[in-house]
Amino acid sequence: LESSTILMVDDNPMALEIMSSVFYGFGAKDRIKCPSLNDARHILTAQRIDLMLLDAGFPDDGAIELMHWLRRSAPDPVCYTPTIMITGHSTKTLVRQSRDAGAHFVVARPITIGVLLNRLAWIAHEQRPFVKEEIYAGPDRRWKNKGAPLGETGRRESDPAQEQEKVAV
Repeated sequence: LESSTILMVDDNPMALEIMSSVFYGFGAKDRIKCPSLNDARHILTAQRIDLMLLDAGFPDDGAIELMHWLRRSAPDPVCYTPTIMITGHSTKTLVRQSRDAGAHFVVARPITIGVLLNRLAWIAHEQRPFVKEEIYAGPDRRWKNKGAPLGETGRRESDPAQEQEKVAV
């Protein structure tokens, strides 16, 4: 993380300070603390960002809207910025919305160092392909490429061929 630029977006100044300190401890020298979604959008288009941590608690689903903008409207290579959504209330709805908007991960507060390091390692080493289609843009949501479900044809060239299960009638 030494040469990475980390953008932390949260309207809580204390949360920004804590995250900045955590990433300083991880060795990140370039940490940008951003208290507003509009400023985050400007920063994302003005300079190279290697990782964004985005608080999900902005009013009116603002964080989800920023993720939609990032994945669908931001120019290349900005749209590929790895993003971790941070939340104090990890409901199924929020996790689903964040995933569908293109977040790599959703991490609930209180955040432990181990969980954060684990998610960073996954982002760095898993290299999930990026999908950009009409209804979804973001990292491939499949964790393991085991191909299409039995009886279905795969949609991607990378889907492994599967033998159809024969059912006796």
